[in-house]
Amino acid sequence: MSGGLLEKAKQVTGDSGSDDVAAAADEVITKSLDPIASSPPFGLSDSTARTAGFGLLGASLASIFALPYMDWFPFFGWVVLGMLVASIYLTSIYVKFGMNTGAAVRPTQWSAIVVGWLVLSSGVWMIGMETDSGGILLTDGQVHEDENTVTLMLRHSSGSLFGGAWEGGNVDVSVTQDGAETWSGTINVMMNQEDMIGPYGLLTLQISDFYANSAIQLDGFTSLGLVNTVEHPYTVSVIIDGETASQVLPTLELSRDVDDVDEEAWGQVGDNNCEAGYTTCVEYVEIRGWVGIGIESADEDTTPVRVRGDYTLDMSFGLSGDDSSIDQKPITVSGTEASWAAGDCAGGTMDIAVDTSGFIFKCNSQYQFSPDVALSDSNGDREYGCYALTLIATQDGQEVAISTSYYMFEHDSSSSEGETYQSETFESTETC
Repeated sequence: MSGGLLEKAKQVTGDSGSDDVAAAADEVITKSLDPIASSPPFGLSDSTARTAGFGLLGASLASIFALPYMDWFPFFGWVVLGMLVASIYLTSIYVKFGMNTGAAVRPTQWSAIVVGWLVLSSGVWMIGMETDSGGILLTDGQVHEDENTVTLMLRHSSGSLFGGAWEGGNVDVSVTQDGAETWSGTINVMMNQEDMIGPYGLLTLQISDFYANSAIQLDGFTSLGLVNTVEHPYTVSVIIDGETASQVLPTLELSRDVDDVDEEAWGQVGDNNCEAGYTTCVEYVEIRGWVGIGIESADEDTTPVRVRGDYTLDMSFGLSGDDSSIDQKPITVSGTEASWAAGDCAGGTMDIAVDTSGFIFKCNSQYQFSPDVALSDSNGDREYGCYALTLIATQDGQEVAISTSYYMFEHDSSSSEGETYQSETFESTETC
């Protein structure tokens, strides 16, 4: 070739021949060692390759740290390993094109890359190889009051980064409250559902099987003089292949023991719809109730804590010692839904204990009773005197709470300048 080694040798003459040959050889060797211009693959610049490499490494490490909480993803370890390998590869591209100007990565540089990546990732990688909780995850403990059941979502992986997911079968289940087991058994779970996270199965428990005591209880008073509410939650534990996972269940929905009721009657006194000759009269009577968990030493100053159980309420209101003036049929409560049959008022429904333990008795869709129903005899005549309001709660066939309060319904007549003025009052009283 033109300007090659042979051509240079042919041009050598005289005493300087040996020097010219050596110079020509050096020129060829030098040119052969010059780097060939090249660029990073995939259209990456050296800085982009470096950023991508470190970004993938960071994602890999973050994923490994998250493994104790993400091991229910099938084959999640392969994803982490792939990200780690990709980050090493992109870093080698940066070394080649950002530091070696296109020359191959030298063995010493490969050694530095590998050692650096091992130092950064080995500790957390080993942590992620086998998690303490195995591959079981229990979530979403939902109470279904209409069915009296609890359902939980069960996910599973082998507990290993590269293992597969469990496909379903019998699992050992136990329920505890305050460390004491209230139920245990075997339940067959089918992993036949899937969402964005992956496959899962539903584990269903009958509340009546494990329920022992309310998950919310009262224990004395706080430093501010308020009733001290203490949670005693139920915990569900599942065992698969020696691995255990647990989930704490909601407390409000599993607080079902009624032991306290309170009641109050209130009469609206005004001048609307009064009989002739009356300046004021009782326009209507409102009857309020509270039902739930209480504490005897604070019954005068507090109302019960709401519950979500099944129970029955009986209300009577009438002259003390007589039958109830109001024919109120028993109110049957299930969870938060209450219903009753027709009596003096039409049958109906309402919600109890949704936000508070308090409620107001309804009559024909109104939260009040007319005087003709509440304060009159069978002939419709007003009956004055001391009235007793009693509220009784019954649960599992047993009377669990009762409370009575008293009210004076009185008539007053006065004269002035030949005119007679009549009025009515309705006030609470300690006793009749």
